[in-house]
Amino acid sequence: MIGTCISALPRAPRKISRKFSIGIATTLVAGLALVAAPNQSATSAPPGATTRTGAPPATAPTTAVVEKKAKKKGSRGIRALRRAKSRAGAPYSYGADGPHAFDCSGLTQWVYKKLGRKLPHSSSGQVGHTFKVKKPRKGDLVFFYGSGGVYHVGIYAGKRDGRRWVWHAPRPGERVQKDPIWTGSHFIRRVKY
Repeated sequence: MIGTCISALPRAPRKISRKFSIGIATTLVAGLALVAAPNQSATSAPPGATTRTGAPPATAPTTAVVEKKAKKKGSRGIRALRRAKSRAGAPYSYGADGPHAFDCSGLTQWVYKKLGRKLPHSSSGQVGHTFKVKKPRKGDLVFFYGSGGVYHVGIYAGKRDGRRWVWHAPRPGERVQKDPIWTGSHFIRRVKY
């Protein structure tokens, strides 16, 4: 194919200079080489980068795909935390499950419903929809317990100033807020998906 194009050049009109004909031939050959080998680029690219003319090999996932999967995996807790923060200032109301008023389990239920996970409307019932973790992550559920069992739940907000924090709907007369965890009688678990 390249040979056919080059042999056609001498038949070009005589008004075109020889220097111009060689330039056209060089451009034509370079363009045809890219068409003949679409997965190769005329310029060098860093390893793992894709070119506009071809796709990456099917056997090696690109770095962007791997990073996207990792981000998606870890982002559920962050999205839960953002949802809880978005309700800051909403009043506590016993039995309320949002979006304008909440009790403690109503807040966690509303947050996870927005993420596609159904939780029961009781703190003790929500324990059964979670699993134990070695290292808590933001967005996990914090359960508070006493002699009567689990009595309160909130959303883990991470550590700051050496203390663990939680978003929760504390009690009547208060609003959804972020507070430091006030007791050692708590445990943190992750919602099952």
